[in-house]
Amino acid sequence: MVSPSLLVLLAACGDPVTEGGALFAEGGDDRLAFVGEPLTLSAEESPGAVVYHWTFDGETAEGAEVDVTFDSPGRRQVYLEVLDADGRAEVDVLTVSVVRRPLTTPPRVSASLTPSEDAQSLFVVMPDLDHLAIVDLTTQTLLTQLPTCDDPRSVSAAEGLIAVACAGDDAVLVLDAASLRPLFTKRLPWGARPFGVVISPSAIWVSLQGEGALARISFDGAEVELLPVGPDLRGLGWSEGVLWVSRHRSAPDAGQLWRVDEATRQITPFSLAFDPGPDSDTDSGGVVTWLQRVAIAPDGQTAAWGGLKANVARGLYLRGEALTFETTARAALRVTQLQDGEELGGPRFDNRDLIVAAAYSPFGDVLWAASLGAGIIDALDPFTFERLGGVQGVDPGVDGLWLDGQGGLWVSSPLTRSIQRFEVSELSDTTADPTRIDLRGGLPEPLTEAELRGAWLFHAAGDRRVSLDAYLSCASCHLDGDTDAQTWDFTDRGEGLRDTIPLYGLDPTAPIHWSGNFDEVHDFENDLRGPMGGEGLLDDDEFAECSDALGAPKAGRSEDLDALAAYVLSLTTAPRSPARLDDGTLTEAALRGEVLFSSDTLGCVACHPPPTYTISAWLSPGEPLLVDVGTLTEASGQRRGAPLTGLDVPSLRGLHHSAPYLHDGRAASLVEVLGAENAEDLHGVTSTLSEGGGGAARRRGGRDGGA
Repeated sequence: MVSPSLLVLLAACGDPVTEGGALFAEGGDDRLAFVGEPLTLSAEESPGAVVYHWTFDGETAEGAEVDVTFDSPGRRQVYLEVLDADGRAEVDVLTVSVVRRPLTTPPRVSASLTPSEDAQSLFVVMPDLDHLAIVDLTTQTLLTQLPTCDDPRSVSAAEGLIAVACAGDDAVLVLDAASLRPLFTKRLPWGARPFGVVISPSAIWVSLQGEGALARISFDGAEVELLPVGPDLRGLGWSEGVLWVSRHRSAPDAGQLWRVDEATRQITPFSLAFDPGPDSDTDSGGVVTWLQRVAIAPDGQTAAWGGLKANVARGLYLRGEALTFETTARAALRVTQLQDGEELGGPRFDNRDLIVAAAYSPFGDVLWAASLGAGIIDALDPFTFERLGGVQGVDPGVDGLWLDGQGGLWVSSPLTRSIQRFEVSELSDTTADPTRIDLRGGLPEPLTEAELRGAWLFHAAGDRRVSLDAYLSCASCHLDGDTDAQTWDFTDRGEGLRDTIPLYGLDPTAPIHWSGNFDEVHDFENDLRGPMGGEGLLDDDEFAECSDALGAPKAGRSEDLDALAAYVLSLTTAPRSPARLDDGTLTEAALRGEVLFSSDTLGCVACHPPPTYTISAWLSPGEPLLVDVGTLTEASGQRRGAPLTGLDVPSLRGLHHSAPYLHDGRAASLVEVLGAENAEDLHGVTSTLSEGGGGAARRRGGRDGGA
């Protein structure tokens, strides 16, 4: 048998010419084959050939036309060697992508864009504009926009219905797919914060991030069932009667997934393993977190989960190694088997930030993965995870992908109020201009021009002013303006262990960060230039005049830096608390807690008075009001390289959503904050409170009233 490497060498030797003319090996285009089914290969278009020799999978076959069968999925190289009457040889190489046949009822996943059942239209959620855009796939034009509930995040279309999950007002909108007429809006528990939605053959399923549950809604909206699963649910998919759901912000030791049997409601947990490293300039360890959406292969065998690998185990205090721009966070994509949840691995990404969306090609022979802000979408071999190609020049803020089966890759980027279609029939990297469809049309723009520009910069990891080599953006730790629920070792920054703070509701006149080391939002310029390795949004001469975060102000020196600050300050709304009643009022237990909170005996209100629930302030320029509540340790580090005497008082707005608690994230719950971590009553006089004093659980079930 002739070795494949020798055949490739022969192929590079040129086109042999014989008395009968040129000799060519022509095995045809790359092909798709199904496992266990014969594939016919033909070399009859090879001029001058009289002998045909095929090599594949360690086997050989002879003849101008042969049938080959592959017993497992994967990408195969097939070599064709042809010889003429004089014994001269020519070689051709083709790729056969072997997949299992797609399921009769395809898997369904929650997405920001999804086609109609007849594949004539494309539905796209518009979170900032509270509308659902409908695009004609034949003409590639905007058909219409339909109003939705507040902050639509996901859409599903199946069983003659369209369902839209709206996080802002805890609702799911259901429309008739044929007429586009609204059928009903189902209000879910206050603070449930629905994100993912999937229409299975039997019901509408919704992942409730605030409630930590799946909601099952009947097709007529008459029945709603809540199934408690786990915290912070977001990604959601369905295949063959089984639901898969992911935890959005992972615990520091592992990512979390759950398998839910649709019929029996049996729940099985699975983990995405923590990567211990080692760290290098090409990879780093960490926990896979920020799990957004899931992609399920057409054969229902595997699922791909995109996220970010957060290297929370690294730092000068924790491991004697400072965080760097290339070892803090990296793009992560993990592929699991759906049969047993086993993790199969995933690609190693260079120069990518958070993988925010993934999608399989219609037959599952290519897995596409989009980064949030690096401007790149990768085409991957779904079996080996090797990179096959991709597209570049993608807008930042990507939140969804869809393959149309006609060589088109559709990309949703809400920040541009448009979608893009890339031609990807050829997998080689392309920066060709995509087709762009404006979705906003005549709808009013809710953000100012500066805020919209700032949102673009907030996500733009691929902008070298923001970060070096596209590993990081502001959204890496503050996606949606949120906290990543992780604790980082910032000892190398002159600080210490620091739990990530949310950005919503920042007071531009108050100190920023646990140690009050920033006095304006514009001081994030120091992070761009420092830990993120970027060039910065300020001119270098300007930065030299205001590099001290507590010195001369940066505001007004750069239009783009002003825009970034404007966007951050536009993030004013904290998530609703699921500990309230359905109308948003306090439970009976919470009312009792309000009395205790406001009492002089406990002293809570002394540091957390309404309506801001904080006394954060400057005592004098550069000197913040810091309070020592007995939680400082050696790991707390310093403030700007000097002794840390206390901490800035955080606001309690959104407290239910910001665990873990305290500046170093040591407390998993408020019970720990006010109990074990407050033994000396320095953080309020709570030692007199009885355990389990929360009283009756919330009316609809299962969660203590109160915070």
